Amino acid sequence: MKSDDEPRDEKGQGEDLLSDWTLGAGSADMPHWTDEPTGAIPAALIRSHVDENAIPAPVWREESADWQAEDEMLDPQLFSPGSDEPPSSMGTEPESDDARPWEFDDELPSNDVEQAEPDSAASAARAPWEIGEDEEFAYVPVAPVAPRQRRGRGPEGTGPREERTAAPRRVKADAPQRGGRDMRTAILTGILVAVLVLVTFNIGTVLAMLLVAIVVTLAAAEAYAAFRRAGSHPATLLGLAATLALMLGTYNKGTQALGLVFALLFVFTILWFMTGVEKADVIKGLSSTILVFAWVAVLGSFAALLLNPNLFPHRHGLAFLLAAIILVVGYDVTALFVGTSVGRRPLAPSISPNKTVEGLVGATVVTMLLSVILVPMIHPWSIGAALSLGVLTSILCPLGDLAESMIKRSLGLKDMGRLLPGHGGVLDRVDGLLFVLPATYFVVRAFNLG
Repeated sequence: MKSDDEPRDEKGQGEDLLSDWTLGAGSADMPHWTDEPTGAIPAALIRSHVDENAIPAPVWREESADWQAEDEMLDPQLFSPGSDEPPSSMGTEPESDDARPWEFDDELPSNDVEQAEPDSAASAARAPWEIGEDEEFAYVPVAPVAPRQRRGRGPEGTGPREERTAAPRRVKADAPQRGGRDMRTAILTGILVAVLVLVTFNIGTVLAMLLVAIVVTLAAAEAYAAFRRAGSHPATLLGLAATLALMLGTYNKGTQALGLVFALLFVFTILWFMTGVEKADVIKGLSSTILVFAWVAVLGSFAALLLNPNLFPHRHGLAFLLAAIILVVGYDVTALFVGTSVGRRPLAPSISPNKTVEGLVGATVVTMLLSVILVPMIHPWSIGAALSLGVLTSILCPLGDLAESMIKRSLGLKDMGRLLPGHGGVLDRVDGLLFVLPATYFVVRAFNLG
């Protein structure tokens, strides 16, 4: 760019079309770029001379008088107010406000306004978005709604948090306080079930075996029903028949029945879907059938093994199974009450948000105390075997609970059933026991208690 001292063309044009752009005479020297800013506004750009054929130089327009200069070079329609006379270049259409889309009305209504309904009766016959030519709209201010304040402070101490939430519901003092469970009903149901188990075990092994077979079969039925509701369509009839057959087979023949029943179930399930008895997805149906059988029937069959009179005579199997039930019940009850009262840190939030680390620790302590104090009092348990079973129960019982919670979450269910008031289904109460039964059997075998 040429400086002010260099000679210029008389017409303001040369090889450089912008050669006529210059600062006005007497303009102040620009400060050096390293100097501190002064805050002063730059001087307006002034053209010392103008040529009609030259490209107009930029002009600084700040006051109203600045806009009056050289208005002949601007479009009169661009900045002038609307006129009823049609312009020569736009035909016969009058000028509208849309020709100046950059202009805005300074007196816009605020956000806290409400549009009044038109008084015209004819507006009812029109669509809501249609507006009559003679209609006017009035804006009526509406009082703002005061937001509710919640305890605590916002981010970085910006003040109390504000929420537009509904008023808190009133909850009865005796209403369920955790997961929608009615504690009074749950406690009463637990007492009745405990009395039933003790009376049955006191009568004899055969009646205890009948109770165990019913409980395991009902748990398998609940699991199959849950999978069917989720759309898997297992072979429920075959699965329940195989579950009952496995319970009776292990009670009479021991572990030899396990492989035979499992193989028969697999073959007949293939035929079940091959012949079209169940018209559904074969992979989902077959996998859900085998999954429930392995989860409920196979693990539950170890209870029948413990009650097998050929393996453990003299009613020793009742003592082994009773010890496992006592430890599992003690763990579940302690975990529930400790987790409800002092639980803060979730154990597995992605699987079961209600289970807490505090509940796990408290239940483990109580389980170990029961295994050392109470279980050795049941003949023929020894202190070493009971302590080993307590350690395994503290590990396997929460694992069984989390396994069922994971499956229920995958199926989108809260409880597997509703047979036990306050507890859900049968499977919801024996989920941890199913994992402890095989450990009990092998602890008895390892310590040669039978």
